[in-house]
Amino acid sequence: MKKNYLVFVVAIAALLSSCANTYYYCQVYETEPVRQDVHLKNENGSLKYENAQCIVDYCFWANGGSADFSFYNKTDEIIYVDLSKSFYVMNDVAHDLYQNREWYKSSAVGVASSASYGYGETQSRTLSAGVIDPSLWSEGVVSATASKAASRSAGFSAGKAIAQTETSAVTIREKKEVAIPPHSKKYIKSHSIVYFPMLDCDLQRYPSQSSRMEFSADNSPFRFSEIITYSVGDNSQPVTVNNEFYVSSVANYAEPAILEMRKRGEPCENMQDPDYSAPQYDIYDKVIRDNICETSTSFYNTYTKTTTKKLYDKGWTKDYYYDNRNDAFVKKGVFSSKPSGNKSTNPVLGGLVIGAGVLAMAVVLIIFNIK
Repeated sequence: MKKNYLVFVVAIAALLSSCANTYYYCQVYETEPVRQDVHLKNENGSLKYENAQCIVDYCFWANGGSADFSFYNKTDEIIYVDLSKSFYVMNDVAHDLYQNREWYKSSAVGVASSASYGYGETQSRTLSAGVIDPSLWSEGVVSATASKAASRSAGFSAGKAIAQTETSAVTIREKKEVAIPPHSKKYIKSHSIVYFPMLDCDLQRYPSQSSRMEFSADNSPFRFSEIITYSVGDNSQPVTVNNEFYVSSVANYAEPAILEMRKRGEPCENMQDPDYSAPQYDIYDKVIRDNICETSTSFYNTYTKTTTKKLYDKGWTKDYYYDNRNDAFVKKGVFSSKPSGNKSTNPVLGGLVIGAGVLAMAVVLIIFNIK
């Protein structure tokens, strides 16, 4: 009898666990510059520091925050940025910008006896500021709204096949000193700002909508700066710039409180692939709401919770199907049935079906053992 009871308990536990739901959250950090000489740049929304010799641009929006920056040389001479004397500082702990990193760049060259010069088209997705990286949440939760820009690569093609292909790889080593020509800029790699969600007793970790904390420069949990050392020309004295920032607020958002369905626009004709076929219906992406934050001065972390408890209403997208042919959402009623290849399933209904099957099997086993 104990054996039958154990089987029944296991079956009930399996049923309850199969009814669990996964909830998605996003923690958004807003920042402020400590000094007034760093301010928003109206042209592209980035943060800008400028003096008579250079312009330093920041856009923090990324998973974990990005302290990378671009350095523009305003002078008529070469500017040398000394990475060995430049630092990213978080809460008084300094991190070197120069880390002796290596990058590998490979290329392939094809050769044929009678070849014609042609172009091959490839599609690449670029995430813009305000878009949450879709790979951080499950498929279909967040889609990038930036257009799929076509990148063109030159190649050789010969009637049937390429006779020979040679592949080469180049190792690029990070330099201690970055030379920037006059009236041009270079992008400089730095560090992540905060790559884990912040926990606080006064901040709801799993809010039904949102939970927020405000900070000043004096009590902020995260205060960071970029110390950049550079020289103009070959014989000038080094100049040091210290751009300081602090986290002014941290907010936790439930998925429906931070995201909205937005209709995807049609790419212009010159950005379309030759084989592009426009959808015969409107398609939508999940994107961050415009009023959530100033994206150039903000960054985010995502996290999830799987539980049998109801944390927020997951039915805010119930009027949409996920259509993986377009990597987007489609309103119900557009099709007489769901689009082919649809990956959208109801996890609660699926869990109930599986759980009911497990429970039925357990009942059959109990009856069989009693007999």
